Amino acid sequence: MIQDDAVVCKNFAGAVDCISFSNPDHPVVLFLGGYPQGLASKFKKALIRKEPYFWMQRSPIIPLVAVLWPKHKAEEFLAWSDGHPRMTRADDGNAGRWQRDTMQDIRICVPSLVEHPDMEPSVKGGQQAKWGADPQRRAIHVAEDGLAYRWW
Repeated sequence: MIQDDAVVCKNFAGAVDCISFSNPDHPVVLFLGGYPQGLASKFKKALIRKEPYFWMQRSPIIPLVAVLWPKHKAEEFLAWSDGHPRMTRADDGNAGRWQRDTMQDIRICVPSLVEHPDMEPSVKGGQQAKWGADPQRRAIHVAEDGLAYRWW
């Protein structure tokens, strides 16, 4: 799933095929901005080490700009969310609650394969577009070419 205002890297589809093959049972976050700071710090360390992924553990949110969902995990999330008493309009927060409540293993790919240029206001309201000036809403590092990395 990818938000309509996201921009994919060169050879995105080929990279996603590789990531899907290597992660058949885990959702993989394909975009990470500067928030939450703990994840951003882990991302930067993995980038320096040239590690293709790191595990997300008990995060307050799951950044949903672009996530590769195995079909059975998407179905699990939808079943969990159906009628959940604490669901809010904050999609990233709801996904983070699902991860914590159900102890899901979720990976983040390094580098990101998607940029979020932040040119559109949030559809849930309250957050105006910053035209790329907010590092929390932009990718920390985006691959120029998704097939230039080993995803297995």
